[in-house]
Amino acid sequence: MSKVLLDMAISLDGFVGGPGGSDAGLYEWYFDPSEKSRPVIEELVETTGAIVLGRGAYGTGEDAEGWDETPYEMPHFVITHRPPAPVPGSPVEFLFVPDGVAAAVDAAKEAAGDRYATIGGGADIARQALAAGLVDELQLNVVPILVGDGIRLFERFDHAWQLSRIRVVDGPVVTHLRYRIDGPRFPASS
Repeated sequence: MSKVLLDMAISLDGFVGGPGGSDAGLYEWYFDPSEKSRPVIEELVETTGAIVLGRGAYGTGEDAEGWDETPYEMPHFVITHRPPAPVPGSPVEFLFVPDGVAAAVDAAKEAAGDRYATIGGGADIARQALAAGLVDELQLNVVPILVGDGIRLFERFDHAWQLSRIRVVDGPVVTHLRYRIDGPRFPASS
């Protein structure tokens, strides 16, 4: 069965979104990749078999119709208690999961086969998946900017996580860090 990869862009000060959820320049490297970043992006697209994201990352209204030009033409499992109306003619299959992160990750792993089920959006979804021990690997695309305020990826956890470095790719405008999550470093506090 597939493994779960958490892949997110993050600022040097730990934000995955600016005030109000704005991009804050965290994805410019993705849309205009350097020669160092291009293989990282290509690998991510080739090895991802399904994507898990939250309702906010999916979008609302017209935002949700912006999935026409994505290289990720695979099932997307959107965790939400407010499933929207389907977008007709979308090249991407969206499956709305009202039963939480674990159910969405399980469904994505099943759909991904021997490829990764990739968590690709929503700090809250990422934190829930990490806290539940559902993530096998973590890829942080660290952009050398200080956002100062916005949406943090890492908040308090019940325990520390032990990570083993898989690789570091240092590009001119982003550093790609990939880790295996080995498990809790210390037991959860009671």
